Amino acid sequence: MTKARRILFITVLCLIAGAFHISCDGGGDSSGQNTQTTTINGTVTNIIASAQKEERSFKFTKILDIITFIKEAKAQGGVLVTAIIDGITVDSDVTDPEGDFTLTLELDSATNVLILFDVNGEDVSIELVVEEGSILNINISIDLNAPPGDEVEIVEMEEVRGPIRCENGTVNIIKNENETLVIDGGGEDCIKAEGNCTVFIDPEDVLLTNCESCVKAEGTSMVTIVSPNGDIVCEASEDGYKAEGDAEIVIDAVGVIDISAGDNGLKAEGNSIISLGADTCIINSLESSIDVSGNATIDTSGCGEIVEAPSPSPSPSPNPSPSPSPSPSPSPSPSPSPSPSPSPPPPLGVALYISNCQSCHGVDGMGGPFSNVVGKSAGAISTAIMEIPAMSSLSFLSAAEINAIAVFLAP
Repeated sequence: MTKARRILFITVLCLIAGAFHISCDGGGDSSGQNTQTTTINGTVTNIIASAQKEERSFKFTKILDIITFIKEAKAQGGVLVTAIIDGITVDSDVTDPEGDFTLTLELDSATNVLILFDVNGEDVSIELVVEEGSILNINISIDLNAPPGDEVEIVEMEEVRGPIRCENGTVNIIKNENETLVIDGGGEDCIKAEGNCTVFIDPEDVLLTNCESCVKAEGTSMVTIVSPNGDIVCEASEDGYKAEGDAEIVIDAVGVIDISAGDNGLKAEGNSIISLGADTCIINSLESSIDVSGNATIDTSGCGEIVEAPSPSPSPSPNPSPSPSPSPSPSPSPSPSPSPSPSPPPPLGVALYISNCQSCHGVDGMGGPFSNVVGKSAGAISTAIMEIPAMSSLSFLSAAEINAIAVFLAP
């Protein structure tokens, strides 16, 4: 008997020129003529066999060594997973020994997809609303003893989207509690709003990665990203958040706003406005943290604390100082130089931990939704990122950054 439970993964509502369209490009006809590939990457982390049928009980094929980063999870292989749309099977896969499966769908709009799990002849299912062109990463737990409709539980979920473009109208992206939104710019601007466009995003956590600029707003556009329970992380090769003309950008998080930028962290030109609000705002940029020109405004008064990463400018100063002064200069020179060098690792480690780890493992690693990680080595953290599906989103961390986190967690 098929047992279903509906979980809404993401609701995307785009209002173009006063009409409703399932489209996020700010214009055009959403007629479904062009399909986009959607991928569901899942892991069945745990199966509790039916108590009434002992012959169907499972010996779990592998216990994941998660080094106390996540509560014990047991992977199950050999489960047939089928994706069904409007009663038609569109793809299927069998979980490998680690419980992993992949489903590939061609969608032209947000679509209800029934995911059916055949567990040794007993069917359970869950229905998802998935967005065209997205990548969903989910961890599934199955309890065959649970009440009908509750057998399948989403333990962890994350959606990866491509860049968002808006020229006119409104784009709303609203996600459920505990859902993380990842926008991968593919080297372009992750969110670009032009003209008279409004973009509103309200998920649990937001990761803007592989961006040229995380948000670029032009004309009279407005971009608002709100994370009422989590963090907003920006990784940009150029300016982190950039506003031009009369545009406005509002970034508001309860936890941390973390900006890593190859150029300026925040850049506002013309009459534009950029506003930040969070417990902690971290700005790590190779040029200026804040760059304002014209009548533009950048307001960081909503940040409880602002952490700016040290700039690389102190390094040229030691070279000229030894040459002019032969003997008096060595004594002042060593004393200023040790003070900058011990200070970078603690702020960097603290900043990285707060933005990437604290929501799961609590303040100072003492434990939160998941367990205590105090004293974990860089090697243990790297292993967890490679082996635990729920932590794979941290693969962007460099070896130096992982080491800085380990230094912070040292007892």
